Amino acid sequence: MDKQAALQHFKEHHFSPLVETELDQLEAKFHRCQAGLISDFKQSFRDLCIHILSMQQQSLKEPIGFIHYSFLRTQMLEQSYLYMIEAYSAEWYEDDSDCKLTYDASWAYAPMSAMLEILEQQRKIYMGAISSADVERLILESAPFFHSFVNSLMRLAIAESVQTPEYQAIHKAERLLIRTGEYRDMSENLYVWDHEPLRADEVLEQLMQSSEEEPYVYENFKLLSLPHLHQFQKDLRYNDFSYSDLRGSQFHACILMGTRWQKANVEGGIFKGSLLVDADFRYSHLKSVNFSDASGRVGLENELRTPGLCGIRFEHANLDEADFTNVHSFEHAYFEGASMQGTRVPRIYQQHWKLSDEQRESIIWTE
Repeated sequence: MDKQAALQHFKEHHFSPLVETELDQLEAKFHRCQAGLISDFKQSFRDLCIHILSMQQQSLKEPIGFIHYSFLRTQMLEQSYLYMIEAYSAEWYEDDSDCKLTYDASWAYAPMSAMLEILEQQRKIYMGAISSADVERLILESAPFFHSFVNSLMRLAIAESVQTPEYQAIHKAERLLIRTGEYRDMSENLYVWDHEPLRADEVLEQLMQSSEEEPYVYENFKLLSLPHLHQFQKDLRYNDFSYSDLRGSQFHACILMGTRWQKANVEGGIFKGSLLVDADFRYSHLKSVNFSDASGRVGLENELRTPGLCGIRFEHANLDEADFTNVHSFEHAYFEGASMQGTRVPRIYQQHWKLSDEQRESIIWTE
């Protein structure tokens, strides 16, 4: 067996099954320990903000335009799973005033250490065709799978984190982006804040111009008045509509993956046929909203677990008379504290959703 064939066999019969097993266990831990993990993240965020403000009070740091959580792939073989948290001015990488702390993400990456030991033993049956360097390379290639759990945790925690007094106290640039990704490599927005709220007419124009080829994603639509907005087959993933007035708005067959709607008013709105995986509707007003035919799952390949880890969040929302007829893959939806008087729900979700006795009695169960 030549080296290439050995590597393919090793990956198929040893590496991939092991990754799958470890990610299954990590997913269970992610859901079981979520509250504590969120609390730890929020503390790390508060610590960073305290550090930022201390530097700013000494005139050592300009108003903050970027906060970046970076995983360091090169340190993982040394079993160091610390994220570098860096705060930059609006100049981003041209800001040479170091302001950094670390966030311990070993809760997500610790399985990589066990995998390295197991695979190091298993490679030996290939009679020298596979080296330790080959095993290490495969381990490092799996890092994004584990990062996806940290990414999901940050998305769940960030809305509360930015409400803390420590964050509110720091001096911010006109626009502040909180991002995550590999160090000095590809990254994505977790949160966007603008000093001056965007104008509704400007946002409406951008939305109307967006298309499948030019989607409008990862943006800040908070605090906008856009009642009766109509969107059809638009890609609006990861946009933040929190605190906005969207009464009677319609989103037909839209990609709304990872969108935030916290404390938004979407009374009488329509999400018919839209993709709502990881959408966050906590504390929102959703009376009489039509969710029929919406989907809570996107097709994933290989060992990917995201999107989908966050679930669809409806905690403390008003869902009175909302319609969930024919929704698909809504098993991981959360309703703690939600009002569900007259909410229409397919009976198949009785066994999946964790509901209070009052909620169960208030719901109209449909076939």
